[in-house]
Amino acid sequence: MRNAIAAALLGVLAALPAAAQDRGGVALHGGGPQAVLDRIQQLQPGCPLSQTNIAVGVNRAFGKGSFAGQQTVSKNAGCRPLSSTQVTAGVNLALGAGSVADQSIAAQSPRGLLSTTNVARGVNIAAGRGSSATQGLLSVTGR
Repeated sequence: MRNAIAAALLGVLAALPAAAQDRGGVALHGGGPQAVLDRIQQLQPGCPLSQTNIAVGVNRAFGKGSFAGQQTVSKNAGCRPLSSTQVTAGVNLALGAGSVADQSIAAQSPRGLLSTTNVARGVNIAAGRGSSATQGLLSVTGR
């Protein structure tokens, strides 16, 4: 009896990931598979199938009364890929007494024909006595 229950449980557990894979992929909103094919055919010759843009900055002011400034711009223009991914991340630290840390990161990439993923994360810390830290992150996906 235990063997039969174990075998049935193993069968169910093996079938769940397979069923989940069948539900993945591109969401077909209106028009069904033909809508996806139409978007794929919109891909211009010479354009990549996927495109990734990563903009990362680390800025720190450690010394007493020190100043650290950082400006970063990342622009990835051009034709629209099928899938576009953009990551914008920054770490800005004012750790010395009376220190100032100022960080600005701007990133831009085109929107994908089928999918677009855009992630922006930042850490901004003023830990020193009388210190200040300012941070601006701008992550834009175009049309």
